[in-house]
Amino acid sequence: MRSDRVRTRASDVFLQAFHAVLGRRGRSMLTAAGIGLGIAATVATVGISASAAEAISGRFDAAQATAVSARFNDAQVRPEPGAVDELRQVNGVTEAGLTCTGTEDGRLSNVSTTISAEGGEQVAMVAAQPAALRALQVSIAWGRAFDDGHDLRGDRVALLDSSAAEALNLTPGRVDPVVYLNDVPYAVLGVYQAPIGAAQLTNAIVLPYRACRDGWASFGEVTVVARTALGAADQVGAAMPLALIPEDPAAVTVQAPADLRNFRQGVEGETQALFLGLAVVSLVIGALGVSNTTLVSVLERRSEIGLRRAIGASRRAVAGQFLIESSCFGLAGGLGGAIIGVDVISVVCLLKGWMAVVDPFLLLAGPAGGILVGMLAGVYPAWAAARMAPAATLRG
Repeated sequence: MRSDRVRTRASDVFLQAFHAVLGRRGRSMLTAAGIGLGIAATVATVGISASAAEAISGRFDAAQATAVSARFNDAQVRPEPGAVDELRQVNGVTEAGLTCTGTEDGRLSNVSTTISAEGGEQVAMVAAQPAALRALQVSIAWGRAFDDGHDLRGDRVALLDSSAAEALNLTPGRVDPVVYLNDVPYAVLGVYQAPIGAAQLTNAIVLPYRACRDGWASFGEVTVVARTALGAADQVGAAMPLALIPEDPAAVTVQAPADLRNFRQGVEGETQALFLGLAVVSLVIGALGVSNTTLVSVLERRSEIGLRRAIGASRRAVAGQFLIESSCFGLAGGLGGAIIGVDVISVVCLLKGWMAVVDPFLLLAGPAGGILVGMLAGVYPAWAAARMAPAATLRG
């Protein structure tokens, strides 16, 4: 059976949709802005996360590439302070020193427990040469670090990590305050910030190396830490045993830096997951805005829809027109959102001093994602428009 219904050409459907969008410029711009904000948030989140991960990776890689350590296999060995003098002469070594970590936490307080009932704070104990602190890149927040003279004289001085100092309410205004470590008084010369990756220095008290050598407290094996020029770590690691104990190189074990790639990937993944969740919420809000606006447009244009249906337009043509309109909103929002997102990435990276990392795929994914969101948002309004009966719409 041949149908006499006039078929609507696809080009006509597209033209009618474009004219409808352009005819309501203000509403169209506001509707597209909803999707644009969601796309901008998504693009900015991915780009900023990638740029931050690259910056973190660069810092970790720089620390890894210049850090070498070695431990004495015999935990009872207590080398003399000059044991690292030969190592400092090795080509590529910029700083080296001895350090050892306490076998148990110490009890730290402002007042000795012999005259106070308080138990004090539990802190890690570290003994180190001043050169070792420089090799570990310890930065002094306030005060000053102890020097070789304090070490040689056996002065009871110490450095505190910032978290340990905060727990004891120590402030920069207090000069050389006295703290008690296991009931032994120490003068605090300064407070430091634990460097990245140095977990043993977090919430710790650092004493001169003589505390380990002379048995002021319970300390474990001695470790040599060295900072090298960039690219010289492998050569320095190979020369370390001979420089430290030429008569018995096997008495020390060179330790390679920890591999932090999984850590960096975990940080990047968790950061992206958090902010992408917020971006998805923005996209959903934008999609709801498009859907609501398109549905209102359907209700406002009931007479137009009825007239088109009466002169032969099919349900498919009517639905297609509104889907195209919502897709146009999504395309405009996607293009604008991608541009804004890249601008946000550039500004943030400029302020932070990072290298901007923008995947070219994002520039295509923005408009494509906008079209997809717009189409999904327009499904129900298009279906509602196609279901309208011509007679009912013409009667008003």
